[in-house]
Amino acid sequence: MRSSWVIGEGHNFVKTMKGLSDRVADPEDGLERVTVVDDQLGRLTFTRDMAGAIFHVLGTHAPYGTYDCTGSGAVKSWADIARDVFEAANGNGDKVVPVSTADYYASAEGPIAPRPVHSALDLSRLESVGFHTPDWEEELGEYLKTL
Repeated sequence: MRSSWVIGEGHNFVKTMKGLSDRVADPEDGLERVTVVDDQLGRLTFTRDMAGAIFHVLGTHAPYGTYDCTGSGAVKSWADIARDVFEAANGNGDKVVPVSTADYYASAEGPIAPRPVHSALDLSRLESVGFHTPDWEEELGEYLKTL
């Protein structure tokens, strides 16, 4: 089971962006805006969906092989997702500033792990065995209510 951009318990991108949105919204914090990469594209994968997909594939004795699992729906950039989180959390989505991956890491010291430009995996094989993941944007709204 292959996944990308996993969101669940523990530290993750959505929790980090929610915390940064809260900081930007706090006039005493001093953080005015956040730069987020806008040239990497994909969809979020919620851990409960991935677990459901795994149990479905095993429980139905689906054919052996590799299955891609992400949320269904629109393909967006990290900056788009951050903007959505900021907007939902504090109405401050305009405080997310898009930046290219090259510019984001331009001043980094040491090696940077390469990231794929397009991480939107193909859900057709998983769907062919009867499992359909929910739209990740709808799940994001529900997830944010729990934070």
